[in-house]
Amino acid sequence: RVDRRKAAQLPDGADVIHAVLDPSVQLRMTDAHELLERVRGGAALLVVLGRGTGPLSDSLRVGSDTGGYHLPPPSAGAERCADPPRSLLSLWPDSRVHLYHLRFRGPPPDGAVNFLRVDSVARHVGVTRRIVYRDSLWAATGFPYGRGRIVVGSDPDILRNDAIRVCAYDLDVPAVRILEYLRDGGATPRTRLVFDEYHHGYGPQPGTLHAAASYLGGTPSGHLFIQLVGAALVLLLAVAPRVIAPRDPARIERRSPLEHVDALARAYAQVGATRTATGRLVRGVRRRVEHGTVHARSGLTDAAFLDRAAQLGGAALAPDIALIRRALAAQLSRREFADVGAALHRLETSLTRI
Repeated sequence: RVDRRKAAQLPDGADVIHAVLDPSVQLRMTDAHELLERVRGGAALLVVLGRGTGPLSDSLRVGSDTGGYHLPPPSAGAERCADPPRSLLSLWPDSRVHLYHLRFRGPPPDGAVNFLRVDSVARHVGVTRRIVYRDSLWAATGFPYGRGRIVVGSDPDILRNDAIRVCAYDLDVPAVRILEYLRDGGATPRTRLVFDEYHHGYGPQPGTLHAAASYLGGTPSGHLFIQLVGAALVLLLAVAPRVIAPRDPARIERRSPLEHVDALARAYAQVGATRTATGRLVRGVRRRVEHGTVHARSGLTDAAFLDRAAQLGGAALAPDIALIRRALAAQLSRREFADVGAALHRLETSLTRI
């Protein structure tokens, strides 16, 4: 009993042979998982490898390799077949059956049964273009899988109408043997053959959004594309103009010590504050000579400091100390204030030598 599946949902039952023949629409991982679960439960699977069977090939660890020739037994062709047609319109103009062969990644499955032999594989080796032949390769192999059975074909031509109808190609008998193998081996014979035409583009197919989501979420290149888009968005947010313009933080610059001294000097000069300036100059002299003899025996006031300096300096410093005392008590002219600076310099020099 033959059915055509044009929907994504798989038919239930252990009497089903699922035929997935070189689909043009890529199978998803979920599709491969559901098919293999049906086979584990007792159904059968006939799969012909192609560009759309990647998930199934990965799960079964099998692929197809470079082609060779399937040569029918000479006796079979002579007894039951006429001469093969020789025409440019035939599938193989040289009358030899060109097929790919299966290549298992690892040892073949236990209990494997081979149906279609590829007698030799042609390869070009080295610069001399020699042809090397390898034997005992197969284009269709079946094996148990759970409670069901699977047959894997390497080439769509093994079931193509134009190939099966030509008796001399010897593809009709292996095709029937494959179906017999898939029919048997279960609790009951599998008598329902369901061709997967959904993955050939028939029936309601997912829309563009679903296809885009499947690509982005189910393929490595889709994952990379999502990461690139995310990085581009982050970069765009970093360089894009902001809704609220940023404000520069307010910065208060402090004057340097030299600028501060110059500003105080100008201020004192404008108001004639000679007493204040003299007091600051005296305190500066005291601070610089405080580790000497004067600091050790002097009091806390400027008058006490000048008294001690007069005792240590003697008659040589008496005029300078008198001028300094007068500057601390009364306002002086600009010329006299300049003399105060010179007197303080001589006083500091004399005290540091003591």
